[in-house]
Amino acid sequence: MDKFLKRKDKSNDSECEAQQSQDVSSRKTKRQKVQTYDEEYLKLGFIECPSDVTNPQCLICYKTLSNECMKPAKLKRHLMAQHPELAGKPQAFFDRKKKEYLKQKKTFRQSLVSNEKLMKASYLVALRVARAKKAHTIAENLILPAAIDMCEVVLDGKCAAKLKEIPLSNNTISRRIDELSNDIKTQLLERLNQTNFAIQLDESTDIANQAHLLVYVRYSWGDEMIEDFMFCHQMQCRTTGLDVFNVLCDFFSQSELSWERCVAICTDGAASMTGKHSGAVARIREKVPNIIQTHCMIHREALVAKHLGKSLSDVLSLCVKVINSIKARPLQSRMFSKLCDELGSEHSSLLLHTEVRWLSRGKIVERLFELREEVLIFLRAHNADLASLVADEIWLGKLAYLADIFNLLNQLNLSLQGRDANILHSQNKITAFTKKLNIWKMRINENVVDMFPVLCDYIANKPLINTDLIFPDIQQHLELLSVHFTKYFLKETYENFDWILNPFVVAKTDLSGRKEEELAELSSDRTLMISFNQKPLASFWLSVANEYPLLSQKATQMLLPFATTYMCETAFSALTNMKTKYRSRLIIDSELRVCLSQITPRIDKLCSKKQSHPSH
Repeated sequence: MDKFLKRKDKSNDSECEAQQSQDVSSRKTKRQKVQTYDEEYLKLGFIECPSDVTNPQCLICYKTLSNECMKPAKLKRHLMAQHPELAGKPQAFFDRKKKEYLKQKKTFRQSLVSNEKLMKASYLVALRVARAKKAHTIAENLILPAAIDMCEVVLDGKCAAKLKEIPLSNNTISRRIDELSNDIKTQLLERLNQTNFAIQLDESTDIANQAHLLVYVRYSWGDEMIEDFMFCHQMQCRTTGLDVFNVLCDFFSQSELSWERCVAICTDGAASMTGKHSGAVARIREKVPNIIQTHCMIHREALVAKHLGKSLSDVLSLCVKVINSIKARPLQSRMFSKLCDELGSEHSSLLLHTEVRWLSRGKIVERLFELREEVLIFLRAHNADLASLVADEIWLGKLAYLADIFNLLNQLNLSLQGRDANILHSQNKITAFTKKLNIWKMRINENVVDMFPVLCDYIANKPLINTDLIFPDIQQHLELLSVHFTKYFLKETYENFDWILNPFVVAKTDLSGRKEEELAELSSDRTLMISFNQKPLASFWLSVANEYPLLSQKATQMLLPFATTYMCETAFSALTNMKTKYRSRLIIDSELRVCLSQITPRIDKLCSKKQSHPSH
């Protein structure tokens, strides 16, 4: 009989079961209905959950129930089981609870927004404190009270009350500055890891006799050549070439910077920096053999200016002696100021000489010559020996020349200072001054001094003065300057790079192959000529990198190295302003970075990573 029975196929059987299960689930889904909230549920202590309106929320314990519980019986069961003491309360009670709850949530949201604004304001104040080089306590002791006073007078008391909640304590400002500094440093390192850069470094001591190594960096970013603060490190003991090199290596290692991207370095002439065997530059060359090394042109100019010759050097020494006899004694200084006021002089005091300041000699000599009559009257009453010196016409004639030549050297020094100074422009200024020296030597031989206005006026007012006792010393000094300018500067020639300064007036070049062809194409493009006249030199060459890559790369290699350590010198001035005897234990790196960096800190990003709280 079995052979006549129909057997079911197992595969068909499984398909049927799957179909039946799907039908059952679909019927269950259709039967499930989403319960909606009814205002009558407020009598039972429930409102719609603000985060999910399909669920009820208890006004007493703030517990959120499922949608299936959105039924009077189940809501009442929760009230009776969890809050039996409130079972008999009228609806007005729950109405009041609902208003209090909604008001509390709104206040909480406003408080969060307000705290975020307070925190951002704290960062902004910290940024201003650091850039103003002021003590951290000034935020809480001066800025905040002043802001509150202004709000109370100009606006109203509510605004002033809000300002009182801004966290501006000494520790808070310190933390904010450290966080701003870390963000700036992170942005800088991200940029340096993508491009070549040049550095300048210098070392100096602060008021606490602590040695600091300062490093600045120049790099290309987009169509700009940017100079920025890199780091400041307090040297623990010695400042030898090895110590400086180790500090640099540690920073490069910790920051994951590659030495191969450092293409140039600029230092002063100290032995620890430029020593042939153990200097910092020599050790860096072991890592980067092709690195370009430059000796700061301002330091070189200052070294040249020190060579005066014996006769003029004696004049300068006696000049300093005269000034010290008056200026170094408080009583004498006050009496001299009173004399100048009585005589109606333009100035009322002399200037003390400072050897380490580049412009000091020119300023003290010029001031002494301007007040020579007042000084003579004062010394005749207090120091007859020095008075006879100041009355000497030959000595005054040489002093007039020193005032002129130091003024011209100071003008050259100032022209070498400033941001974005490159080797080509600086060298052109030195070459021009050297050519002027040769012209001045020829004019002195012809007894012409119109290029020295102070000396020219003095001689014009003294027709009987014997210029033969003055001109030979001037001639000797000009010759000495010419020799030392040649020694310190003119060994380097950059005539083959004039095309960088103006590619549209092509003269002598050392280009070959494809670079020369690119220069020919670029110099014939009139639209680029307009762009060249409107943009800074470095920006122009960076902007044509895509069109003339070889030429742009060659030009950038010459414009990237620093010509001077001017940026480090300005940073040391900022350090002196910050680290006073009242703040001698200050850790200066973060302060200097926030104060001097060209990078804007991302305050909104810093705020987003923190939980805003008015007490922090």
